[in-house]
Amino acid sequence: MNNNTVWLSCGVIRAEMEELHRRDLIDGKLLFLDSMLHMDPPRLEKTLTTALEQNSGQEDCLVLVYGDCSAHMLDLARRFRVGRVQVINCAQLLLGRSRYRELMHEEAFLVLPEWARRWEHIIKSELGLTKEVAHGLIGENRGVLIYLDTGLLPVPEQQMAAFSAYTGLPWRVETVALDCMLAALLAAQAEAKICTEIEDTHA
Repeated sequence: MNNNTVWLSCGVIRAEMEELHRRDLIDGKLLFLDSMLHMDPPRLEKTLTTALEQNSGQEDCLVLVYGDCSAHMLDLARRFRVGRVQVINCAQLLLGRSRYRELMHEEAFLVLPEWARRWEHIIKSELGLTKEVAHGLIGENRGVLIYLDTGLLPVPEQQMAAFSAYTGLPWRVETVALDCMLAALLAAQAEAKICTEIEDTHA
């Protein structure tokens, strides 16, 4: 495994990335951006571009650990010749395509550990949803809140209960192993190595 790999990742999965790194299942350098950048996709794209400019073009193997979080994510990966996890979002990264699809058919609102603790700020401050609006908007489109428990942090039962009351949706826990995430990361790392090799042959 290439110990010069740089993982540029959304902070929403920081605990999971650090755990895989701690277990020596991935190695190299971990770089995280604030997950709240998702609330402003153009700003996220600008910040990612700056980070890629600062870390690409070296001998490092660079992996972008982001889903389709901004309009030009794929273009960024191609422009900087880096690997990228082949997922829609971080929930799919954790669950894998099959289980993610099943939960989407169930009309689940998926809650990652880091966002579970920030739901109130996100829903009230960032999205500006009152309880009445949240009941209507989220309740019409989703049927259940599902907390994705990766086992690294205690389940935030009080926060999830409050989130449930605010949206009018029931909630439950889905236990998630890190196997699907690891497989996607290693596949992206392999892609990044190929990109690096191609770039080296053209240098």
